[in-house]
Amino acid sequence: MQNYKFLNYIVLWNVFFAIICIPTAGKLIDVMGIPISISIYYFPFVYIFADIMTEVYGYAVARRVLWYCIFAQLSVIAIFVFVIFYPPSAVMTNNQSYVDVLSAAPRLVLFGTVAMFTGDIANNYVLARMKVWTSGRYMSARFVISTLCGQVVNTAVFYIFGLWGMIPARLLTKSIAVASLTKVSLELLLLPITLKASLWLKKIEHVDYFDKETNFNPLRF
Repeated sequence: MQNYKFLNYIVLWNVFFAIICIPTAGKLIDVMGIPISISIYYFPFVYIFADIMTEVYGYAVARRVLWYCIFAQLSVIAIFVFVIFYPPSAVMTNNQSYVDVLSAAPRLVLFGTVAMFTGDIANNYVLARMKVWTSGRYMSARFVISTLCGQVVNTAVFYIFGLWGMIPARLLTKSIAVASLTKVSLELLLLPITLKASLWLKKIEHVDYFDKETNFNPLRF
């Protein structure tokens, strides 16, 4: 990647939000009486940063940052497993609390990573393609449509596989719908800031990438 002024800061925040979802996504809260993951309040920032990176720097840059997030999540899980199995001190009486919380993380990360990968790729692909099709116009519409696609894919994959057994099967469909709508609503509230940030970065970084000849293979690093 080129040496852009602000890309590193975006990468750091993107990785940060991807990591904090690991130990917290398993906590369920009620929204309109439907159980959903508490991560709905901060996971959308992963997609906001993905939108900005794809819009300004291009699909390939956003895809590489997605891989950074995945590597960071796997590294964190390795540490969690180490903490779980390392014998505690004889004076430590609450070790089981750590085990209970951290032992759920590997499952959440496994399916959370799959969900983030598929959802992020869907989001970035739709945004990049639409930017070319519209010749860079209708940025608001492109952000909304790509976000909706990405969040629905992400939420469906994570809730069906990652939260299976935690959310009653009879409520699973409603949970996916409510969680998707909640996350998209949050991103819509922040859309004016996202648009201004994208336009400002284009001006400062002197780049407005169009993915006309990009290889969209999601597995390419």
